[in-house]
Amino acid sequence: MEETKLLDESSQKLKAILDAIGEGISIIDDNLKIIRVNPIIEKWAGPLDDLKGRYCYIAYQKRDTPCEDCPTIKTFKTGKVERARQHAYDYQGNIRYFEFTSAPIFDQHGRITSVVELAVDLTEKIELEQNLKETRDRLQAIFDGISDGISVIDKNYHILRVNKEILNMFNKRDFSDPIDKKCFVEYFKSDEACDDCPGKKAIEEGKPYRITKIWQSTEKGRLVLEISAFPIKEEKGDVIQVIEYIRDITHMVRLEDQLLYQERLRGIGELAAGIAHEIRNPLGNIAAAAQFCLSKYRLHESIRRYLKIILKNSENANKIVKDLLGFARPREINFKMGHIGDVIDTACSLVKARCSKQRIRLIKRWSRRLPPILLDEKHLKEAFLNFILNALDAMSDRGRLTITAYADSLSNEIVVSFFDTADGIPQGNLDKIFDPFFTTKKEGIGLGLTVAQQVINYHKGKIGIESEAGKGTNVIVRLPILRETTEESKGLEDGVNPNS
Repeated sequence: MEETKLLDESSQKLKAILDAIGEGISIIDDNLKIIRVNPIIEKWAGPLDDLKGRYCYIAYQKRDTPCEDCPTIKTFKTGKVERARQHAYDYQGNIRYFEFTSAPIFDQHGRITSVVELAVDLTEKIELEQNLKETRDRLQAIFDGISDGISVIDKNYHILRVNKEILNMFNKRDFSDPIDKKCFVEYFKSDEACDDCPGKKAIEEGKPYRITKIWQSTEKGRLVLEISAFPIKEEKGDVIQVIEYIRDITHMVRLEDQLLYQERLRGIGELAAGIAHEIRNPLGNIAAAAQFCLSKYRLHESIRRYLKIILKNSENANKIVKDLLGFARPREINFKMGHIGDVIDTACSLVKARCSKQRIRLIKRWSRRLPPILLDEKHLKEAFLNFILNALDAMSDRGRLTITAYADSLSNEIVVSFFDTADGIPQGNLDKIFDPFFTTKKEGIGLGLTVAQQVINYHKGKIGIESEAGKGTNVIVRLPILRETTEESKGLEDGVNPNS
């Protein structure tokens, strides 16, 4: 009787201990059958009466065979405490995640008779981790999807985090390239912080700061960047980091410059038209009077010579007036489908004699499979002829002019290049060569390139000039292919001027 009473007391104490533990407890025999569970297990797995005598892997994991990484089996084999993370299913079929810890129970002979299995419910923690990961991934996708550059920078100018656009903007291959490096070194190749650094201002003043920076990139040329810095503060209000938002506004600035340029051209055009009209009538009278005197009267040879000078200069002045009117008057553009090669051939045919005289080799290269485009052949020929004549003027004797055309399938454009071997254009003049009335020639009034640019603009095209002292000049014209597909330029064939 005494032994039974002691056994009952021990059982009651064990039950009290199991019930008091805040985690799930199971006692498993050597056949992996459940002997006992505490109320925590019963809450999710069902009452003890339903669980007792069932295999643990069937009752908990809904499996037909023991788990591969079962800590209870390991404890029976090693006699040591074993751990494993596994999922289980509650009585409603919902998945739950646990960390199982198994410890052996020995009899008086030191043999393992059963195992105590502690089940720590990690479901909420793992679901929280998954939710945090999903939120982090979503924020990262938004962070990377922003089309402007974003950096997180500490008070020592070290880059902590960047988005994808920063990699594109500053030609970085991988996210690890700029991390933990100085922003002024990685972005602007400088040895010290920028004088007008918005990040520094945001840290010092604790409020957002913005600047516009002009930066000469080795790979992309001149860029205009709008850089905004926003402070990140800790609880006490001290700035610990800065978010820098870098926006490339180069294209916007160029559009604004083009609008201002067009406004200025319009004003100059109206002025030129007014002057031309005022000069044209008296100029015509002067020329007519000189012509009348030469044909009507017998005059002394010296007088006739002076009258001829007047007539010649009147004709030159009249040509300038025509150029002014041509610049000021809106052009009638008649578009039709045509081949760029035909336009180049026509322009080149007009300079064959001059090329021969100056001993200049004229080379034409383009694919016979270039697609047709919408163009005004007359005005485009005049623009191309202007580029060619400028090149010939720059090469006084001997040289080479190469005209190349190809289809750029990526940009859906026809690209035409006029490359000469003259001395090149001084860097100081490159920004002014399209300005009206700018010229370095002794003759002409500096409207040729301005008018040529207008023609390219009418075609919705773009024009650029690359020049280097002593190596020549390359005029590059890009014209849109207004059709659904383009054929890539294949098999460039040379057409060499036979008179060169």
